[in-house]
Amino acid sequence: MRFKQFILNEAQAYLGQKVGDILTATHELRDDSKNMGTRDLTRFSERIVNQIRRILHSNWPREEKKHLLTLQKVGVALMKSIEDKDDLPGTIAGAAGTLEKLVADLGVPIHKLATTDKAPEQDDETGTDKPQDQSTPPPTSSTIDKAGPVPPPTGGTGQDLAAKPLGGSSGPMDAF
Repeated sequence: MRFKQFILNEAQAYLGQKVGDILTATHELRDDSKNMGTRDLTRFSERIVNQIRRILHSNWPREEKKHLLTLQKVGVALMKSIEDKDDLPGTIAGAAGTLEKLVADLGVPIHKLATTDKAPEQDDETGTDKPQDQSTPPPTSSTIDKAGPVPPPTGGTGQDLAAKPLGGSSGPMDAF
């Protein structure tokens, strides 16, 4: 059953990942736009538009058409702002907001970051973290911690630890 769900949702997950990449690039460009010149801002905006074009020119199922139209609107707005020499930083900020809404509408994770740790238990009455029981020691590892120090290698290496180094001796330093 999981494979069937994977096949059904594969296109949407792939689109979500690609839109997430564009969203990340747009956020970085929005944050750095204050410190960039017009030429660099234009060049990086065109790269984002090219990423959007690659997505739009791929084959997608009909269910993704409404998401692709939103993505197309973002690309058109960026290119129009570049060509008209309009307020490009403002357009980038608006594009970032639109892409955030698009990611929320897609409803799929845009990255593969996940935590495996459980959240700390909370006290029902106060809502704060419960203190750990101090009478029991923390769990110990049964692998490397109990192995102890490792002795230096002996015999089988073929090296005599008392031998002179192979670099030789330069002799006394009288000649200098």
